[in-house]
Amino acid sequence: MLVDVLAKSSYQLSVISISYQLSVISYQLSVISYQLSVISYQLSVISYQLSVISYQYKVASLEFSFH
Repeated sequence: MLVDVLAKSSYQLSVISISYQLSVISYQLSVISYQLSVISYQLSVISYQLSVISYQYKVASLEFSFH
C-alpha cells in the first residue's frame, strides 16, 4: 500500500516537473518570437531608409544631369 502511494506521488511529481519544463520552453519560445518580431521591424525600417536613400540618389542624379 505504501509502495503504491509512493509510486503515485513520484508519478505526480514527474508530471508536475514535465509541466513546468514545458511552461519554461513555451515562455522561451514566446521570447524568441518577440525578438524575431523586433528584428523584423528593424529590418523593415532599414528597408524603408534604403528606399529613401535610393530615391534621394535618383533625384540628385537627375538634378546633376540637368546642370
